[in-house]
Amino acid sequence: MGQILKIRELERDDELGSVKKQISAQNGDFSFETPVVSQRRPKTTEGLNPLKINEVSRPITKKSINELETRGITPFAYEIKREQFTDRLNLTLFNLTFDRVPDERTTRLLANALYSSSKDVMVLPTVRAALLQEIIPTRKTPVYSIRKIDDYLKMMRTIIDTNKFRNGKELVGTIPLIPPKFVRPIIDFYIEQEIQAFAIDANFKDIILNEGDFRLILTEINNEKPLNETVIFAFNVGNPQYEQHAIRSDDFLSIFAYVDVLGLTSKPRFGGGSSRAKVFSREDYAYDVYPTYSAASQAIGKNLTYYTLKEHNRLEQLKETYKVRGIIGDEKVKKYLQTKEGVDTVSMKKLESIAHNIRVS
Repeated sequence: MGQILKIRELERDDELGSVKKQISAQNGDFSFETPVVSQRRPKTTEGLNPLKINEVSRPITKKSINELETRGITPFAYEIKREQFTDRLNLTLFNLTFDRVPDERTTRLLANALYSSSKDVMVLPTVRAALLQEIIPTRKTPVYSIRKIDDYLKMMRTIIDTNKFRNGKELVGTIPLIPPKFVRPIIDFYIEQEIQAFAIDANFKDIILNEGDFRLILTEINNEKPLNETVIFAFNVGNPQYEQHAIRSDDFLSIFAYVDVLGLTSKPRFGGGSSRAKVFSREDYAYDVYPTYSAASQAIGKNLTYYTLKEHNRLEQLKETYKVRGIIGDEKVKKYLQTKEGVDTVSMKKLESIAHNIRVS
């Protein structure tokens, strides 16, 4: 497994965790500047031209395993490659839906499928929280377990070892946003593997509200590999749970907390969906909440569905990252954020806490 990504710091802000980097492929396949958000191949052509990073996600279920066994890896990988581009960074994301680590033979099958389905980088799979937890009779809720973490790391090692002697792909280590005792062995393992790109799986947690645990992950990485020499992806990032007329866009605010690439949600939400439509506002850094998609359509002047609204929001966020990149190194990012009505004093202090407690070389 080689290092395909070339990482170069261009500018940084001295008050917040905002670093502008140029990320490119050794083979010239792609080049982009951070911070940036990723997208999925649009269902319309509206968001295609500015797209820099393309996500292709797949839930891995028992049915998926059976199809890999009976139909083969080639048709499975072919369907994924049809959604990829030749001149962008393509991220193939496997979301394992199991509550237990699969056996070694199944893990090797997944490793081969992931390699065949990935282009320049190979992102290690995300997992359910239940795979890292166990039930203790004396506790009402499942708890994280070192034994389950050891099983998880054994699975990741098998995936890496299965592909170790193949060339041409960068490995991205996936780190779940979990308590320090359980996340440290995962980070140490990736550092041992000489990984330089990390994907933080927030699992729907708001990383601004959980800034202590998020900051610890960044600190542990930075102690071994300076953040200005790494790429930090963040996936499945949540927002505040309360819903009124607007919700602060904490997911987007993560780009001011050393996140280079803000990824999409690759996991299903359980518990039912909402009929309300949430429209990202570049002016306020908030999601304006409308009771229906029809009301949202009238407000912004175009027809919206669940899918087209997601594309609209990501395109607006992509445009805003262009604005932010232009500020880093030339203006005070904090001053710019203070013009956003959705960014309150509490969230600003949390962003400053992340920046001030991590010394980047």
